Amino acid sequence: MIQTKDKRPKTKDLIDIEITCRQHPAQINFKNIRIILREVLQLLGLKSFCISVVFCDNKFISKLNRKFFKKSRATDVISFPLQDDTVPQYLGEIVISAEQAKKMCDSYGKKWQEELTLYLIHGILHLVGYNDIKKKERAVMERKQEEILSKILKKRKKIVDNIGN
Repeated sequence: MIQTKDKRPKTKDLIDIEITCRQHPAQINFKNIRIILREVLQLLGLKSFCISVVFCDNKFISKLNRKFFKKSRATDVISFPLQDDTVPQYLGEIVISAEQAKKMCDSYGKKWQEELTLYLIHGILHLVGYNDIKKKERAVMERKQEEILSKILKKRKKIVDNIGN
């Protein structure tokens, strides 16, 4: 397991990003993931935040899906909103299956790095209150996802293309 915390100096805005990689071999460029996370959160109007992201394989995310949602299958992303009064900027944790991104990208005609970026956006949207259970909510969330992805790809295409191999 590889773990890294954001090393940027603290400003008046609290920015803390923790990334953990529970897949083997670690194929994620943490620096570029941080750039994308910051960009997404800024697009959502958040200047002060703490967030944890875990990259894993299908086996690990299947266990979480079974434990928390009673579904015995792999999924792409699971979000755990964990805001509290102690650290109000803490949004929560996102668990992403990089293996699932690689598996699904061909179905959607995307590079796996773009699919992984979509999973980051999707997870963050859940942490800030978006839902996709009801059809109307899902439509709103999907529009927002695509809007953010489009802006990220326009501004940070090279970063997205180099988030992993």
